Amino acid sequence: MKKNGIPLSFGRDPLFLKFVRIMKLAFAIILISCLHVTAGGYSQNRISVDFQSTQLKRALSFIEKNSNYRFLYNEKLVTNAPRITLTMVNAEVTEVLNRLLNNTGLSYQLMANNLVILKTGLAVMQDIRVTGRVTGTTGEPVAGASVIVKNTSIGTTTDGAGNYALTVPDSAVLVISSLGFETQEEAVNGRATINVTLKAADASSLQQVIVVGYGTSTKRDLTAPVAVVNTEELVKRTTASPMQALQGSVTGVQVITTGAPGGTPTVRIRGVGSFNNTSPLYVVDGMFVDNIDFLNPNDIGEMSVLKDASAAAIYGVRAANGVVIITTKKGKYNQKTRVTYNGYFGVQKPSGNYKLANGSQYAAMELAKQTSADSIRVTNSVAKFGGSGVNPTTNTDWYDELLKSSALMHNHSLDISSGSAKVNYTLGLNYFYQDGVMETDNSYKRYNGRFQIEAKPYDFLKMGITAHFTNFTQQNPNNGAFSLAYMASPLYPVFDPTNTLAKPDKYTSSSTLGFNNGVFNNPVAAAKYWYDKTKGFQVLPSVYLEADIIKNKLSVRSQLSQRYGSNLNQNYLPEYYVDNIQQARVSVLTTTEDRTQNYILDNLITYKDSKDKHHWTVLLGQSARQEQFRSTQVITDSIPPSQIYWYADQGSRRSNGYNETGFRNTSLSYFGRLEYNYAGKYLLTATFRADGTSKYQEKWGYFPSVGVGWVLSDEDFMKDNKIFDLLKLRGSWGKLGNDNVPPSSGYAVVYSGNDYSGIFNSTATSNGVPVTGYRIDPLFGTVKWEVVTEWDGGIDFSLLNKRLKGSVDYYHRQTSDLAFERTFPYISNIKVYGNWGKVNNSGIEVTLDWADKIGGLGYHIGGNITTVKNEVIDLNGLKNIPGGLAEFPTLSQVGDPFNFFYGYQVAGIYQNQAEVNADPNAVANGVKPGYFKYVDVNNDKKIDELDRVNLGSYLPKINYGFNLGADYKNFDLSIFFQGVGGSYILNNNRATRQKFPDMNGDEKFVTSLWTGEGSTNKYPSAIATTQSWNNSPSSFFVENGAYLRLQNIQLGYNFKVGGTNGASFRIYATADRPVIWTRYSGVTPEIATPAQLPKDRTAILSNSTYTQNTSFGYDTNVYPTTAVYSLGVRITY
Repeated sequence: MKKNGIPLSFGRDPLFLKFVRIMKLAFAIILISCLHVTAGGYSQNRISVDFQSTQLKRALSFIEKNSNYRFLYNEKLVTNAPRITLTMVNAEVTEVLNRLLNNTGLSYQLMANNLVILKTGLAVMQDIRVTGRVTGTTGEPVAGASVIVKNTSIGTTTDGAGNYALTVPDSAVLVISSLGFETQEEAVNGRATINVTLKAADASSLQQVIVVGYGTSTKRDLTAPVAVVNTEELVKRTTASPMQALQGSVTGVQVITTGAPGGTPTVRIRGVGSFNNTSPLYVVDGMFVDNIDFLNPNDIGEMSVLKDASAAAIYGVRAANGVVIITTKKGKYNQKTRVTYNGYFGVQKPSGNYKLANGSQYAAMELAKQTSADSIRVTNSVAKFGGSGVNPTTNTDWYDELLKSSALMHNHSLDISSGSAKVNYTLGLNYFYQDGVMETDNSYKRYNGRFQIEAKPYDFLKMGITAHFTNFTQQNPNNGAFSLAYMASPLYPVFDPTNTLAKPDKYTSSSTLGFNNGVFNNPVAAAKYWYDKTKGFQVLPSVYLEADIIKNKLSVRSQLSQRYGSNLNQNYLPEYYVDNIQQARVSVLTTTEDRTQNYILDNLITYKDSKDKHHWTVLLGQSARQEQFRSTQVITDSIPPSQIYWYADQGSRRSNGYNETGFRNTSLSYFGRLEYNYAGKYLLTATFRADGTSKYQEKWGYFPSVGVGWVLSDEDFMKDNKIFDLLKLRGSWGKLGNDNVPPSSGYAVVYSGNDYSGIFNSTATSNGVPVTGYRIDPLFGTVKWEVVTEWDGGIDFSLLNKRLKGSVDYYHRQTSDLAFERTFPYISNIKVYGNWGKVNNSGIEVTLDWADKIGGLGYHIGGNITTVKNEVIDLNGLKNIPGGLAEFPTLSQVGDPFNFFYGYQVAGIYQNQAEVNADPNAVANGVKPGYFKYVDVNNDKKIDELDRVNLGSYLPKINYGFNLGADYKNFDLSIFFQGVGGSYILNNNRATRQKFPDMNGDEKFVTSLWTGEGSTNKYPSAIATTQSWNNSPSSFFVENGAYLRLQNIQLGYNFKVGGTNGASFRIYATADRPVIWTRYSGVTPEIATPAQLPKDRTAILSNSTYTQNTSFGYDTNVYPTTAVYSLGVRITY
């Protein structure tokens, strides 16, 4: 157990008990408040009246007594008003007022606290009654949208089905607006029915409200490049994780997906600046989480990506890799109950055309090697299974044997929301299931529940509870079987009935052909004799209280959030036998339980004010956080196969079969933000955060930022221009922190009497006995957070009557105090974790969108592109940092990108003996025609270590995406493409031939081998594949990882049943990832995680560790991506 000193501790059990008590008390108070205000909320918004020649004053008095509305008016206005004759049953008060004031010459204005002011002017109802429905572009009703008569206070809001009714003058202009949509105007012109389709507000809409750290802002006031995700587009993708749906749609964000059921995507924002965890911080309804795989995409209401330091500095030491802020859907006040179901069924198919060499092709390659050791495998196959020569009977495609032709995926979401004048709530339920395409038990299923309730018992007070619950089961496949499939000979079948020793299944042994190494094992047996299941749940409750001290000016908010999660993983290796190499003499059960318990308490004060053309908002905040993690593992032998016995006491526990580790960190933070603008043209944002943490000896870090903006298009000298509707310049600077270093690296780890291993290869002993209290790491005080300093400059623009919109940004971010492990120069044999270097990431981001209409046909086209230049600047005197895999290393060195592949540059193939003889170095190394010809980089007439060069990096230099869309009447169509460029992949399946030349290979490789002069200048001969000269790390094994993928196509049809108050339907057909264009010869160019080797291939450089992320970009054990074809329906009522 590694223990940290915790000077900022909240306490242990007392904090948990206090949190539970607070949650119980808060829930009880809010529930009672909600029941109270709900009981009166609807009754006070609706009223029945029966006025028969009643004086207006008496009618108003009746309404006051029977509702929560109060009237303010001049007595003279109502004294001479005509008497009222009106009968209405259970009608909304605002509708009663509309009818009541008809033909009186009076209008009303609804103020705060349900105060109604009567005044002379335009009568609310004069000539025409307009009804209609407000929907989004996909047909979903927009509840709570504001519909008002332009330049008046006359208006209403839409109900839960998006319907509205309003009496207006024939010449009136309606202004329709709603949060998240662009404001739209409609002239009445005598129309009695006006249906309105609101477009989702895009990133260049000045009025769009955007979620930022601890608050909201508008696009006009932003001085930082905050990306806003279109949640309507998000739910078009058939994915388990919301971040997978984000792939290619946001500049600066790279998302790498995996086809494994429930797999977590890799997410990088603006490059890579650390050897440690480079994932962004996720903030879900105020709670910090490591990923958002647990979220149902349908639950997301708003999603923002804070990409630069100016926007993210408010999160300080956690924000170096960017921040993704998510606010889930909430109910709305004065909204009728709305029920929405959204679900689809889909079929997955393995994507790509990957194909291994068949039996004849493999046999030809083996025989061409002209050695008895190679030909004997062909001979043995023919003798046992039939055939002859290069035409053996057996032809096993192991890759195909591991895959299903198709697999099922389906998703079902139910959302219920409602609201009165005092309470709103929403309830969300979701079930997601994804079967794997691997021909074994692998799948993922997830249950989600979400509940939110908010109450306003008083006009100045708001309180609420939000809770998320997730339960999942993930059956994990043995990905190592894919690597075995690449290597296994196709000359033996999956099953062999004559293998009498095999149990429990009659799998064929690779030793039948003469193989005696585990890397040639039967891949199907490896996949079958593997059970790995993870069950987990997560609960994220939060309670908040918000009060307006000064109405619309000064407010305070406190929020207490918790995250509790528990995952139980069981890995079971049964007793089985295929041959003496592929077997397990006793069963092994490994049980691992991980538990996470985090708390955050945020206290905020916000002050907003303005004077003349000066507008400002000030935020002050304090945040306290505690994070606890504990992992317990037990390994037990001789467990029966039935799961009812899968407990540690049912077998024999190994002597070293128990391990427990964990950490507990606390932090305390203070932060502030100032937003100022003058006349809406000159903008300033400044933030500051001080973070105190228990992780490091240096307790406090300070993270400032500043951003400025200038809206040129609002200047007098630009008002007459006919090109720009908007032109805005931005610039920002800031500092961020990254505390994603190992949790105990900044603290002295001491020998406590239970752990004899120590760390950093160092222990203290007395007469051979470990000494307690010894500080194992002598330089522990040198470790602290990494620091990111970033500059950003950008332009936002809109042209041609808002049809063309876009933005351009240039960014430059430098990570200093780069944390990694190295050998300390003055102490031998000790590796020290410290802050040693610097790395830069810089590039350009461009977004363009065009939208227009031709008659009844609306269409749009858009695209985005991001460039990234990654460069190591300083390693504190180190020449380089090696990493990667032993057979093919990577290097990080000054002037080059992180972890580039390191090897020889292949110039071609020696075509004849004359070419060999002309190269003394080739002669000295026994090179023959058909061998690789390497570049002598330093021209010293020999090929050695000094000729190894940078062969490329896994980090793409370009990420891009573009989309097309159209809508006509009730139909809509969207098409989305995504791709990367400038990235390289180490095809480790081919590179493994360095150690195992008898392996099979992909069909392209095996059939393209050099067979004589002029046959190829790229591929070596069959004989050459067995020689170390040709299997050295080289550019032959490093391939271009660029690709363009048709990411998503969706065709939808929208219609209504039951009139304006009926149900809205959307039926849609979707194809996800159906086509990819790439030159890469492997399964997929998307390599999401660091290389993970099968159990019998664990050779990794001694100075490289998984935590240092040095083995990205290796194509090893990669689960294939899938294309998904689905049909779905969304119903809203």
